[in-house]
Amino acid sequence: MAKLKTMVDQETCTACELCYDRVPEVYKNRGDGIADVVKCDIKDEEDHCWMIVPEGLEDEVREVEDECPSGSIIVEELEE
Repeated sequence: MAKLKTMVDQETCTACELCYDRVPEVYKNRGDGIADVVKCDIKDEEDHCWMIVPEGLEDEVREVEDECPSGSIIVEELEE
């Protein structure tokens, strides 16, 4: 399976708690209910923090991406 990276669009996040309840190894509550990634492995040109998805959590992260009611969870293949 390809390595994945993930981020949260905090502008559209509705603080539903789905992602950090389901995959706390990757997503966290930043303190106001809005989700964020647990650590910032990569910063893109727009200053978004991306986390490299730990091995074994790829399926869970993809499921949360599909189920996020606001579409705020973004998952992409990591370019090597």
